[in-house]
Amino acid sequence: MSDEVRDAVEHERSDGAPRDGIGEADNPIPLWWWVTFLGTVVWAALYAPYYLFSGWSQETQYEAEVAAAKVHIAAVQPELPSVNPFRGDAAAIAEGKDTWNTICAACHKPDASGLVGPSLVDPYWKYGNDDATLFETVSKGRPGGMPPWEAQLGADKIWKALAYLETLPKTDEPGMGAPSAGAPGS
Repeated sequence: MSDEVRDAVEHERSDGAPRDGIGEADNPIPLWWWVTFLGTVVWAALYAPYYLFSGWSQETQYEAEVAAAKVHIAAVQPELPSVNPFRGDAAAIAEGKDTWNTICAACHKPDASGLVGPSLVDPYWKYGNDDATLFETVSKGRPGGMPPWEAQLGADKIWKALAYLETLPKTDEPGMGAPSAGAPGS
């Protein structure tokens, strides 16, 4: 072994000879490693107080972005009328009748007395029967059966169908969906 030429020069350890023919180098850690380590320590020492005491956090940033989005949506979304703009308009009511017979009658019957959906000609209304509430019900839908129709119909067709609904004869007799009415077909 003494005749072998070493490729790399290693500093001899003071604790003894190599074990199992494997020597351990006692070389210093490279400068780039020390600079990276110390830079990380300095960065952590500066960032931790900033994060903890500046008031910035993921939650506050999220809340600020949600608030900004709500302001943007309110600015972009048109204000819908709270009263039916087509009430009493014969041409709009005729168009509303076509929409009613094509889409709404499947669940509410052509006379609106209720089939799968509740009766819309009796005095019992689960969500209310003012224009704004009716429009919200049709456009956004309701849990338990009423699908949202705003994307398919648009605001004008919904208002026209509601204008037609107002022209249908009303009854005091409880219909489908009233508290005393049974399930469909019972």
